[in-house]
Amino acid sequence: MMLPEHKERINGHRETLGRRERPVLDEQEMEELALKVGESLETGRPVTLKLYGEYGDRMVTGVVTKVDPQAGRIRLRTAQGDAQADMRDVIGAEYANAEEADAE
Repeated sequence: MMLPEHKERINGHRETLGRRERPVLDEQEMEELALKVGESLETGRPVTLKLYGEYGDRMVTGVVTKVDPQAGRIRLRTAQGDAQADMRDVIGAEYANAEEADAE
């Protein structure tokens, strides 16, 4: 059981920490993400994925090697090796050129 004063205090503390809410993507944004991830998977074209984080977003550039809808994961091949991301964390995608993919 939580008192209203405690709840207000907790919410205020979260705001001071700089936590952000997960953005909600509309249907058009979801379709664009699926198109870019799918094209990277099919053609090997590098993409830069923008991944949500509570305290700040991060970017991962690479070629999508696997999409697992049941597990909700995307696997990428980056310059540093393989990387994985939760599908629900992907909030943006842009095509990257080959130099960007090699530099990461």
